[in-house]
Amino acid sequence: MATHGIVPDRAASATRGGLAPLARRLRAAGVTANAVTGLGVALSLVGAALVAADRPLAALVVLVVGSVADTLDGAIARVSGGGTRLGAFLDSTADRVADAALFGAAAWLGAWTGDGALLFAALVAMPLSFFVPYVRAKAESLGVAATVGPAPREARLVVLLAGIAVWALLGLPAAFTTAIVAVAILAAITFVQRVAAVWRALARG
Repeated sequence: MATHGIVPDRAASATRGGLAPLARRLRAAGVTANAVTGLGVALSLVGAALVAADRPLAALVVLVVGSVADTLDGAIARVSGGGTRLGAFLDSTADRVADAALFGAAAWLGAWTGDGALLFAALVAMPLSFFVPYVRAKAESLGVAATVGPAPREARLVVLLAGIAVWALLGLPAAFTTAIVAVAILAAITFVQRVAAVWRALARG
C-alpha cells in the first residue's frame, strides 16, 4: 500500500478529499486532467525561475499554486472515471521536469551567491530524487511494489516548500539550503529502502 512518507496519510487524504468538489466543477466545465498537469508544470518552471532570481516570496506563492495543480490533476482524473495511460505518462514526466527545474534553480542560486553548500546539496539532491521514482517504476514493471520510505515526491515537495517559506518570511536563506540537504538525505534513505524491498521481494521468487 502506498504511503506518503513523512507526510501523514490522513493529511494527504484530507487534502485530496478537499479538492474533490473543485475537481468536479472543473470537470463539468470541460477542464481536463492533462490541461491541469500542463498548468502545474508551467507554474513549477516559473517558481523555479523565481528561486534562481532570489525572489523567495513570489516563488513560494507560485510553487504552492503549482503543487495544488499537481494534486488537482489526479482528482480530476478520478472524477472522470479514472486516469488514462497518457495522463499517467504526462504526470510522471511533468514531475521530473518540475523537480529538475527546482533543483537546477537551487544550484544556480548557490553558484550565483557563492553558497557552496546550496550548490553541492542541490547537485546531490537532484539525482537522488530521480532515483526514488525510478526504483518504484522499475519495480512495478516487474510486478513488485516499492512504495516504502520517508520521502516520496509529495513529502520532498513539502520539505522544499517549508524551506522556501522560512526563507521568504523570516529572511533566512539558510533554511532553503537546509531543506535541500534534508531532501537529499531523505531521498537517499528512501532509495536504499526501496532497493532493499525490491531485492527481498525478487529474491523470494
